[in-house]
Amino acid sequence: MNNMSNYQHSNNAAVSPLLAQHWLEQTPPCESECCQLQQSREEISALQRALALSQQQLASARRQIESLRQSHDSLEQQLLESNENYRQALHCAHHDELTGLPNRILLLDRLQQIMAQADRQQKPVALLFIDLDEFKNVNDQLGHTAGDQLLREVAARLSACLRYGDTACRYGGDEFLILLGEVDDDSSVAAVIEKIQSCLAEACLLNGTLVSITASIGAAIYHHDESDMDLLNRADSAMYRAKKHKLSQVIG
Repeated sequence: MNNMSNYQHSNNAAVSPLLAQHWLEQTPPCESECCQLQQSREEISALQRALALSQQQLASARRQIESLRQSHDSLEQQLLESNENYRQALHCAHHDELTGLPNRILLLDRLQQIMAQADRQQKPVALLFIDLDEFKNVNDQLGHTAGDQLLREVAARLSACLRYGDTACRYGGDEFLILLGEVDDDSSVAAVIEKIQSCLAEACLLNGTLVSITASIGAAIYHHDESDMDLLNRADSAMYRAKKHKLSQVIG
């Protein structure tokens, strides 16, 4: 009896550590650990959703930035085109289409400015009125295309004769005006006219025909307290006197 009891006691003592280990392995984690694990999983899931939302917002922001950039580029191009159109319209409004010279609108504006400057500085200015001789014959004999070519050639030659700050314009038809700033006296104006006549005298080739250019030139010198139209009319009258009496120039 004692031997059996001792045997059982010996077996129980040997098995107990194994049973204890088994029981420990089968024992579930405590409630707090489960809560922490679940909370961690929820936090990770929330972070993943936040990250996905942030990525979506970032992609949307990038699309908006690209759209704004394209809109900016488009508006900038439109602004450049508008500025260019305005510049061209302004140029066309103040320049002769055929020759590219200032037209009478721009000439009269500059004339008023230079007359006001002459009054302040007490320095005379002069206005030349130029009318081409026998221009109608060129149109009749060689055609209007040759006549246009001649007008462009005259415009180029007049521009080449001027000082910086002087203005040549096409007043209309075959009439040109030249505004000279700060002239000394009649002799200095006469010298400019002679230079112009010399430049125009060189023959011009039109449709295979050499054409000689001559012009009647009248000049009026502005001194003080005179309207722009008065000065213009005096230069015009001087030009007609030169044409009538076949003079190279008349200074009124």
